[in-house]
Amino acid sequence: MANAGPSSTRFGSQGLFLAGLGLRRFAGQPLVVVFADSWTLPSASLREELSAELRGLSAALFVVTREGVWSFQADDEARLVLDELPSTELCALHAAYGVPKDEGGASLILLDGAGNLRSRTSVPGAFDLAQSLVDTLRVASVEVLAAPRAGLVSRRELVVASLITAFALLLADGCRPRHAPSSARSDAGRAPSTSELDVSLLVNGTQRQLRLEPRTSLLDALRERLSLTGSKKGCDHGQCGACTVLLDGRRVNACLVLAVMAEGVPIVTIEGLAQGETLHPMQEAFVSEDALQCGYCTPGQIMSAVGLVREKRAHTEQDLREQMSGNLCRCGAYANIVAAIRQVQKSGAPI
Repeated sequence: MANAGPSSTRFGSQGLFLAGLGLRRFAGQPLVVVFADSWTLPSASLREELSAELRGLSAALFVVTREGVWSFQADDEARLVLDELPSTELCALHAAYGVPKDEGGASLILLDGAGNLRSRTSVPGAFDLAQSLVDTLRVASVEVLAAPRAGLVSRRELVVASLITAFALLLADGCRPRHAPSSARSDAGRAPSTSELDVSLLVNGTQRQLRLEPRTSLLDALRERLSLTGSKKGCDHGQCGACTVLLDGRRVNACLVLAVMAEGVPIVTIEGLAQGETLHPMQEAFVSEDALQCGYCTPGQIMSAVGLVREKRAHTEQDLREQMSGNLCRCGAYANIVAAIRQVQKSGAPI
C-alpha cells in the first residue's frame, strides 16, 4: 500500500476533478474520490446502509471507473453522473493526482473545499467495493465521534481524513469494523452495548447522562431517551424546522445534529422556555396572536423565533420572513407568526 502525505498542490479554484467532469455544483465541499477498475451498483439494502453511514459525514463521495462516475451524498441515492468516461480523461485524472492503475485495486484521494489535494491512498487487491465502503464509513463514524475534540481541526476534515485511513486499513489488512469502548454501566436499566458511548447532555439546565450509539441524532436522544417530545420529527432531513432547538444559544435542526456533538453544550428545548406556570414572552405572543392551528410545527416555530430575536438581525418584516423561512407551517399561519414575533420585538421583553 502506498500512502502519500498531505499535499498543497492546487488544481484550480474549482478543482481539476470537478472541472474535468463538469461537476462544478459540488465545488466548495470536500470530496472523497475512489478510483476503481469497475463498479457494480449495490443492492437496495446496501445502498440504504451506505446512505445512512454517509448522513453523518460532510463530504461528497465519488466512484470513478472507465464505465462512468457514480456520486453518493448523505440524503440521496447513488447517481450515475457520467455514463461514460473516455480513456484519455481517465488517464489524465490518474496522472494529475498520481493515482496508479492497479487491476482489481482501488485508490482514494481527498480534495478539500478549495480544490487542494490533501491525501492520496492506494490499495491493491480484489474486494467487494460497495460493502467495504459501508464498513469503512461505519468504522470512521465510531472512531471519529469517540475521539477527543480538536479545537483547531474542523469536524469535516477530521471525519474525511479518518474515512480514508479506515478504508486503507480495512482493505489492506482485512480488519473488521471496530466499536468504541464502553463501560459495563448502562442508563435506565439498558443492557450495555459495545457500540454505545457515554454522553452527558446539558438540557434545559439539567445534566443528563446517557449511553448512545454514535449515530444517534440529538432529536432522537431528546424524544426517545429523555421523553422531551415537544421537539417534533417532521421531515427528519432538516427541511421543515419542526425540531428546532437552541444549541449554545444558536437555533439548530436537532435532526441534523449528532447527540455526541452536543455534549457539554447548553441545549434549550421548548420544554425549557416557560418558568413554571409562567409562559415565555414568545409563547404568550403566539397565543395572543393566534399564531398556530394544528400546532405540530409550533414548538419549532417558537424556538426559531426566540433565536431570531436574540440574534437582533431582523429589522424589517421582510428580514423576519427571510430568517424564519427554514420553519414551515402546512396550515399557513405565517401572517400570525410574523405578528407574534413583531409583538415581542416591539415589547422589548427579555428573551
